[in-house]
Amino acid sequence: MKLELIKYTCARCATSFDAPALGEDAYGEFLLRSKNGEMAYLNAFMDLTYKEVDNLLSSHPKASVLQPLERAKILRRIYGGLACDLDSEMSPFEIDALPLCPSCGSQQMASWEFKNPPEILDVPVSAVTHNCWSMLSDSEKLKLLDARLAIL
Repeated sequence: MKLELIKYTCARCATSFDAPALGEDAYGEFLLRSKNGEMAYLNAFMDLTYKEVDNLLSSHPKASVLQPLERAKILRRIYGGLACDLDSEMSPFEIDALPLCPSCGSQQMASWEFKNPPEILDVPVSAVTHNCWSMLSDSEKLKLLDARLAIL
């Protein structure tokens, strides 16, 4: 997958480092990361679970009263841990999670910027999977969504 390098500066230790990300023009596409630094790709237009979770959220009593932008923020916040399979070390993937600082391991960044001129890398990134989610009944999916919304 073609990814663009971004220069990050860690908020914890001030280390500057480069890490791959989707380009600025990636609309409806997400690079999910886990706390272990693993990455997975999601095309929200092609992935049926993204729309499914969006529909569940839209009809949920707690979220249906929210403005669309607020509901979209919640969807992005809960989606990875709710509907995506875990990484190889059993940690959830998260949409918009930042990379790990190679020095201290933090995902808190003080700043980041796309390199100019752009530096493109070809990085092997698998599509996110949903095996566990797809084995759940509709009522089990709703219970999981309820539990996630309760802790927001």
